[in-house]
Amino acid sequence: MLVTTVSISFIVQLALVYVPFMQAIFQTEALLWRDLFILLALAGTSMGLHEGRRRYERAAAASASYAAEEMA
Repeated sequence: MLVTTVSISFIVQLALVYVPFMQAIFQTEALLWRDLFILLALAGTSMGLHEGRRRYERAAAASASYAAEEMA
């Protein structure tokens, strides 16, 4: 259900930006392909850094847990 909702929301947002009569109503303008690729690269970099931080924190928590078990 969540995937369906997010997909519909994404399609509607694209329509608002790229369908000509909706551009006139909502006063939007289509982005150039270059700008879209820049945004995707920034989003991908952000996601990668976030996932790397999460893995580091999980590994640190696991090693701290392991060290606590060794002391007991």
